[in-house]
Amino acid sequence: MLKGLYTAASAMITQQRRTEMLTNNIANANTPGYKEDQGSIRSFPEMLLSRIESDSFQTGSGSRSFSKQTPIGSLNTGVYMQELKPLFSQGDLQSTNEPTDIAISEKEVPVNEQTKDKAALFYAVRLGSGDIRYSRSSRFSLNENNELTINGNVVLSTAGRPIAVESGNFKVEEDGTVTENGRNLGAIDVRIALDTRNLAREGNDLYRTENGQELPSAAANPAVNYSLKQGMSERSNVDVTRDYTEMTTAYRSFEANQKVLQAYDKSMDKAANEIGKIV
Repeated sequence: MLKGLYTAASAMITQQRRTEMLTNNIANANTPGYKEDQGSIRSFPEMLLSRIESDSFQTGSGSRSFSKQTPIGSLNTGVYMQELKPLFSQGDLQSTNEPTDIAISEKEVPVNEQTKDKAALFYAVRLGSGDIRYSRSSRFSLNENNELTINGNVVLSTAGRPIAVESGNFKVEEDGTVTENGRNLGAIDVRIALDTRNLAREGNDLYRTENGQELPSAAANPAVNYSLKQGMSERSNVDVTRDYTEMTTAYRSFEANQKVLQAYDKSMDKAANEIGKIV
């Protein structure tokens, strides 16, 4: 009986985590460049049940006993949320006419042979600690030093330095080159993640690599074709309609397993307080 109780409880926990993931996706539906999470639900390894019995046989010197196993069948002990994996497909590009909105337009990127997923492009930014992180946000701003930043983190050039402008009248070419008043201020550094499984979300539109290695340059990869669009913002790739539908399904599954749990609770209460009652 307890096995069924644990199975229902694990399903409730899984659907709760799934609901939290979908809620976070919907909350970030209007966040520029946000990549929605997808969850992988897996079942626990099945257990093969066997009945162990004792038996004996006669020999010339007497009887000998031995144990034998009779297969009963397999038992599944529930499900769990294995991982959260961002979906790095490109969101729609929306015109804003704001010079500090700079979106990456992916034209051609290689496909990972193992995962069959497309590679992803990111801006390289530097934290206050000096660590390098990666962002897909298209919403830039200027700090107190007139340097291009994303959420307060300095955007790096291909030379590894910040890009400082004098005003908001700068221009960004499709290859990432930033110019102002005829001066070349550097090129925005775009990196490529050939295997997106190596990326971990840090929050605040930032990603890091799991192995600590920096992502390679996208401009130096002949298999990559992209352009930067100034005055355009990349919307999130969240499918709100689909996520609302999946959230409803998660709620219904949670309620169904909750009723199973309540039924087990009533059965255990009856067994403990009525069947086992000593009069």
